[in-house]
Amino acid sequence: MPTARRVDPGQILEGRFLILEQIARGGMSTVFKAADLENSSQLVAVKVPLAQFSSGLGSWSMFQREAEIGMALDHPYILRFVALEPNKHRTHVVTEYVAGTTLAARVGKGRRLDESEALGIMSRLCEAVDYLHSRQIVHYDLKPENVMLCEDGSIRLIDFGLAHEVVKGRFPFSGQAFPMASLDYVAPEQLRRQRGRTSVDIYALGAMLYEMLTGHPPFEGDDPFVVASARQIGDPKAPRALYPGLSAQLEEVVLHALRRDPSLRYRTAAALKGDLDNPALVRVSGLAEHLVEVTRWRKALRMIRYIAIVGVAPIVFLVASFRLLWWYLERTP
Repeated sequence: MPTARRVDPGQILEGRFLILEQIARGGMSTVFKAADLENSSQLVAVKVPLAQFSSGLGSWSMFQREAEIGMALDHPYILRFVALEPNKHRTHVVTEYVAGTTLAARVGKGRRLDESEALGIMSRLCEAVDYLHSRQIVHYDLKPENVMLCEDGSIRLIDFGLAHEVVKGRFPFSGQAFPMASLDYVAPEQLRRQRGRTSVDIYALGAMLYEMLTGHPPFEGDDPFVVASARQIGDPKAPRALYPGLSAQLEEVVLHALRRDPSLRYRTAAALKGDLDNPALVRVSGLAEHLVEVTRWRKALRMIRYIAIVGVAPIVFLVASFRLLWWYLERTP
């Protein structure tokens, strides 16, 4: 398994890509702007794994699979990967370079988008996600940081590091620690490690739409474990409680996408897009009036159940095993 080498501006990779500058750094990789010397110095982006992650089998597998999945995609709202000659020792991926900013830079911490702008972005994002799902691929890490708002007015869905294919059941982290997506956008079943479901992407779309319209993620808090627990036992605040100017129809769409039970959400991103494109036709069912508030007693009840499962169950098992052994020894001549 190859190890990623240090990459710096001025360096030329594969005798082709002149590294110009670092443009982004994430939890597992660094992205550089580069010039493709074999293609009229066209600008591209080169993604390189951080050295501390490149040596792990799971991390390396994830990086390879991102390139594999990315090369199979062709959609105007999905980042285009540059075709490279096969090389099992390659430690980077190359994509088109798009100028712009991330959705994360525009929303959150009380900042919200105009309703028409939010609907336009989310409609196109639903189209991109529906394309992925039609090819049996789950993105698994949809969040504002992974949506580029391009200077030309288009969007790009980026970062397929956690993506995997449903049909083949292939997942790059079997038997290893699973890298969790951002907690603000994960579905309840995703927290339970239920893999291979397109429903997790539908939930993430709903969570992003909630934040775009209200300026806040569906669940907030200083303790990530409390935030994670909250979405499994309760519902977010009604969007119109945070932004009264929102229509009842659009509030219904958001809450439908955020249902805790995945079978009650939109079945497809195309169905969600359909309601976003025609909000006036959405039937208001009253979801906002039946939200389950995450109260302290519900949190306490969940903690008690967790302690019972984690702490008491092993003791019961040991006692039962001891009694069974004692019974066996008494019956043995």
